[in-house]
Amino acid sequence: MLRILRLFVCAGIIAMASTGAASAQGKTFPTAAEVQALLQKEPINDANWPAWKQRLNDWFGDPSRQTDAAYTEAARYAGGLADAGGRLPPRFDKDHLAWYMLGAHYLDRKPPRPEDLTFAESAYRKSTTIASGFARGHRNLAMVLTLQAAAPAGNAKAGILGGNDPRFKEAEEHLRLAAKQDPALVLDGYYGMIAQRRGDAAGALRRFEEALRKEPLNSGWATQIAQCILMDAQSKERASRIQPLIERFPQDGVLASLYAVGLAMDNRPRDAYAELDRARTLGTDPDLILSPGVVRQIEDAGRPGFTELYLTIMMWFGITYAAVMLLMAGAGLTLALWTRGTGALRLLERQTPVELVRDGHIARVHGETILARLYGFTLMVGLILFYAAIPFVILGLLGGTALLLYVIFTSLDRIPIKLILIIVVVGGFSAWAVFKSLFTRPAPGSFGILKTSEQCPRLHALLGEVAGRVDTDPVNEVYLGPGAGIGVHQEGRGPFGMFGVNKRVLTLGFCTLRFLTVGELKAILAHEYAHFSHSDTFYSRFIYQVHMSIQEALWGMAGAGGWISYANPFYWFLWLYYKTYSLLSAGYSRSREFLADRMAASLYGAAQFKSALTKVSTDGTLFEMTMYDNITSLLNEQKEFVNMYDAFTQYRNEHMSHDEREKLYLNLLGEQGSLFASHPTFAERAAAIESFPAVTDSDDRNSLELFDDVLGIESELTRFLTDYMAYIQYLQVQAAQQQ
Repeated sequence: MLRILRLFVCAGIIAMASTGAASAQGKTFPTAAEVQALLQKEPINDANWPAWKQRLNDWFGDPSRQTDAAYTEAARYAGGLADAGGRLPPRFDKDHLAWYMLGAHYLDRKPPRPEDLTFAESAYRKSTTIASGFARGHRNLAMVLTLQAAAPAGNAKAGILGGNDPRFKEAEEHLRLAAKQDPALVLDGYYGMIAQRRGDAAGALRRFEEALRKEPLNSGWATQIAQCILMDAQSKERASRIQPLIERFPQDGVLASLYAVGLAMDNRPRDAYAELDRARTLGTDPDLILSPGVVRQIEDAGRPGFTELYLTIMMWFGITYAAVMLLMAGAGLTLALWTRGTGALRLLERQTPVELVRDGHIARVHGETILARLYGFTLMVGLILFYAAIPFVILGLLGGTALLLYVIFTSLDRIPIKLILIIVVVGGFSAWAVFKSLFTRPAPGSFGILKTSEQCPRLHALLGEVAGRVDTDPVNEVYLGPGAGIGVHQEGRGPFGMFGVNKRVLTLGFCTLRFLTVGELKAILAHEYAHFSHSDTFYSRFIYQVHMSIQEALWGMAGAGGWISYANPFYWFLWLYYKTYSLLSAGYSRSREFLADRMAASLYGAAQFKSALTKVSTDGTLFEMTMYDNITSLLNEQKEFVNMYDAFTQYRNEHMSHDEREKLYLNLLGEQGSLFASHPTFAERAAAIESFPAVTDSDDRNSLELFDDVLGIESELTRFLTDYMAYIQYLQVQAAQQQ
């Protein structure tokens, strides 16, 4: 570390030329805030300079140093007036304070250039010539002479002349004049500078310590003390000696730079590296205080290695996302409890059912509440943070793989090739699975058969009628699904469907249409269209994309590593993120379901909507519970249904008793809610619409009357589902053969 000492440049220059805090008993000084206010009200310029001259003279000796800003601004003003030769305009020929402030301006650069010292010397000589009894002018001239003697041409790196440069004697003479003219002026530090440059380190240290004792707020003396400590070849604990000064002046970047050298010389490279960073955050460039070579040497010695940097990044990543997931979970739980049941109405402006429906149509809702916007904003932030985490997860998987390999190669005498291959394959394929999840896209289209307005005109006319009452646009495409599901979604081009024309798509599970009346179907459709009018499908695209990407990544990691994945911390990170985001998004989704129910019950009556919901939830669920297994069984026997809907109706009417159907309904009522469920329970939905009118638009026709060729559609859907189940069986057989 002595090499660092030899490269060190003594650049902690004392440029306290502005004030020079002396004893000021009986005098009062303004606060820093008052000085700033005065500078804003009366900036230092030609017009205000006479008034500021008086103030600056009055404030000399301010021990609090709260008036320093005024002296800094005065130096800037004087510097702006000087010409290229360092001379003020003729009107200042008798203004000693203006020349004094000009000298301070040239010393403001850290470190000052040789020409700056020359101009400063000239300015201070002019000041003392105009006012020979101006003690501070003599003191600062002594300081400039000392600095010039310290770094002559050819000896800039040493920073110490040693010997008897005549400028030292002249400097001492000016200090004696200053002491005679103002006995209260503290000059110990300036004598210390002369002693230090002459090579008397012990004498310089005593002088600087005495100066700091008399001027406890002057960090410049602390800087000089630190330099003396660093230059002491006998000292072995330089940093510990400088540390009290750091604690006393924690905001001094110059002192922090010197402290970094002390830490490096005491073999604490990491602490030295951190201290250089701290100096930069304080606005100080260490390269201007120390030799650039010293700075590079400290940074090279203290810069964290790849492994440490990797572990640090992963640690902060884990801490940050642990906090993110806790916030998401807390927000999801709070919002879910706040908006459950009728509380979902808080997401939209409050309106009664009577106010909501005008002239048979839904009234336009003026806007969502702040709560709804908060929900949407939180979901979007969660989505962004998930995609922001992916590079860190990939880096973690690859870095973890490399770290495991490094440990194996450096700690084992015999390298287990099989273990190496397993680690490489699991790590590599896990990282690839996470990367590939970024590009996961939902399958295009819907699960069903597309039906146009030409094929089903009465159905499309009904859809247009309901859309008009809900005050939204009708769907662009209608699919008849073989099962019970009824839902809407949006499709578009690009990520999240954000590019290109967004299509509105409705899927109607055909099995429930046998049991729904037209009025009940309208109520169900009003619920689905409400998702469009409430912009639910806009957010659901993003929610679905996050869920799908995380699932894809988890499946890929599990496929690559098998049970080893359970020992992978990044697997559990993705799993926990999936759970917390699901908790947040599920609460949002349930709330939107309540709002859509509100729309349907407002337009078509609570009783009618509840009846429709009951049929979809019981008969629709029963169909899917029974028919999928029956189709599979028949395929195993190389048979198939001609019309699965006839078979289901026969089973329902002939093989299920009234008690069994009642039990199914009671099970539906007894369904337990979950914070992770995307839909509220049937009982919760029924309770939320109890206050709405019973029936406002009744149409008891069977929904199948909306179709011209019911048997043809049922046969077509039977064939569609049978072919799909046969394809699933084929894939299962192929997978089993490969295993």
